[in-house]
Amino acid sequence: MKKIILAEYQGRQDISGKAVGHGPKVLGEYAGLIKDEYELTILAPRCILKATAPDGRAGSKVLPHSIVMKSDNSVFEKIFNKIKMFANINMVLKNNAADTVWFFNTEFYLMLYLAVFGNNKKNIICTLFMENFGGGLRGSVKQRIFEAAQKKMRLIISTGPGFCFKNVPYKFIPDYYCDEAEYAPYRRPVRKEQAVCLGTMGAEKQLEELVEGFNRTGYPLVIAGCFYDRDRLARLKEAAADNITIRDEYLSREEYLKLLGESSFVVLPYSASQYATQTSGVLQEAVFMDTVAVSHRAVLEGNRIAGIAYDELKNIDRSLLEKDTAGCKKEYARLRKELYSKEAMAKELCKNLSL
Repeated sequence: MKKIILAEYQGRQDISGKAVGHGPKVLGEYAGLIKDEYELTILAPRCILKATAPDGRAGSKVLPHSIVMKSDNSVFEKIFNKIKMFANINMVLKNNAADTVWFFNTEFYLMLYLAVFGNNKKNIICTLFMENFGGGLRGSVKQRIFEAAQKKMRLIISTGPGFCFKNVPYKFIPDYYCDEAEYAPYRRPVRKEQAVCLGTMGAEKQLEELVEGFNRTGYPLVIAGCFYDRDRLARLKEAAADNITIRDEYLSREEYLKLLGESSFVVLPYSASQYATQTSGVLQEAVFMDTVAVSHRAVLEGNRIAGIAYDELKNIDRSLLEKDTAGCKKEYARLRKELYSKEAMAKELCKNLSL
């Protein structure tokens, strides 16, 4: 049986030590999908392993470093966080449990490590949620580093259907599958007349434009998730009209699915320049829950997901939210059956990991 290391090197957590982001979810799912075909060793920080379902932690070893997500990191803390990620990556690549290492939750500093220090003669597989690292001088430099890192990889698992990479073979495979046992109990046939915005409330979300647009429409909106920037939270609450509820909290999985499943719409307030070439877990789970996605036209088109498209969020029109959504939901049902099925993903992963 072929041996694979499944590695999560970031260990992102909030100030209370609770894991944030989708690392624990995809770790559990990936481990479950391939555990019968491969001998797995899982390397991840303690906060990630603690939040992962028990059956997704078999064969796990703890990496020592985690990153605390907050808005007021000093320059020293930011640099130290990068050093901690490098240390975790180094420990993964020095581990002798397997020749193949699959980094399934990745960002730029893994690319920098591979470009500078190499792959330690390991077969590297990376799951990537974006096609490139942007424009401008800074983006161009990061992109060149990224392209150098690709030469140290054997395979990219691309979560975007239209992503292309220059220097390494790649295969489109979504990072979530639709487990009906998990999602169906929360998928409501009759919905509340409300939209939700969910997930970590970071700088990449256009929350000011979101509040401005929904203030104007009067349509009910619930914004629920962790804010690292307390000043921004205060400004948004001050600006929000009575139809907008803002909840600063880490939602449990049950709370998250309940909100998503009972709402008519989920708004993904991402910029076109960023998320047209980047994927979103919330967008995928909107498909799983039959909750119609509302986002920039380029984001929906880039992810090939049906939904309610706008060209400028602050000018969103209430008439968009009154359109017939039966066609969207029919397309979501097809995607759940074909693209996002557990069986299809397991087959694709096992076939490509073995190449």
